[in-house]
Amino acid sequence: MIYPIKTTPVFKQYIWGGNALKEKFGKDIPSGFAAESWEISCHPDGLSTVANGLHLGSYLSDIIKANPREMLGGDKKEMSLLVKLIDANDRLSVQVHPNDDIAKSLENGTGKTEMWYIVDAKPGAKIVYGLREGIGKEDFKAALSEGRVEEVLNYVPVSAGDSFFIPAGTVHAIGEGILIAEVQQSSNITYRLYDYDRVDKEGNKRPLHTEKALASIDYSAGVGKNQKYPVAKTIYGTVQLLAKCEHFMVVKHNINGLARFTQGDDKYEIFTCISGSGKIICNNGDTYDFTAGDSFFIPATMEKYMVEGECVLIRSVE
Repeated sequence: MIYPIKTTPVFKQYIWGGNALKEKFGKDIPSGFAAESWEISCHPDGLSTVANGLHLGSYLSDIIKANPREMLGGDKKEMSLLVKLIDANDRLSVQVHPNDDIAKSLENGTGKTEMWYIVDAKPGAKIVYGLREGIGKEDFKAALSEGRVEEVLNYVPVSAGDSFFIPAGTVHAIGEGILIAEVQQSSNITYRLYDYDRVDKEGNKRPLHTEKALASIDYSAGVGKNQKYPVAKTIYGTVQLLAKCEHFMVVKHNINGLARFTQGDDKYEIFTCISGSGKIICNNGDTYDFTAGDSFFIPATMEKYMVEGECVLIRSVE
């Protein structure tokens, strides 16, 4: 019952999506384009199904519900992480996510802190990462009401290999021409502040959520600042911490050879292969092949496993 669980992605189609998920990872995206691929999810808006082994075709959430101790470890009852691949062929709306307290108050839901790893980016690509230095609540509200939102945003150029920690309450947006691996709390609460006056194929503007968004912004965060962690050499390649907070830890592994992982029996893991290929080797000798774009849920009670190959993995731990 306990083995590395590969999942079938859930695709989301929004007006800003493209075909990079197919071009980069060979994903069989519907209608030729997709904005997001929910890789590992137990959120009701996009439930992952199992693509391998004993549980083939089952919802990952059902397996976890039936075996929480074995799957998640400790006293956890629900998976609190959600991992996506995001293709921003066009720019996303300027938005904010609430923290846990505000999400509970406004939606009876969970907040959304996230981190982005830039898989690919076109020349000149940039993100919105917080507000410009010195912009407070009244400044932002005035800019919003006067149609000057873009003047008060903090823009950051990005390139492949960059990573950004986006705490709940941070005003943010992904610019056009960027492919991202995202690790986040398992929440789908997004409040749009500004959408460039775009319309969908029916000619309708997407709704904004101004009041809830304004109630969710953490103005003390100011300009987005990202902590860059050092890259450490290992016997199999390199390892780099990308983000660490109360909700998750995310690590990048550049593997060239054989890597050994020990997680303990109280933590589950999720990994997504960003490039290259390899195989997972279990203690009993079973192997599971993977290639770029594949994602696996590693149950807590696996405790130890190995990865062999030439690949880059984004590994997330709750």
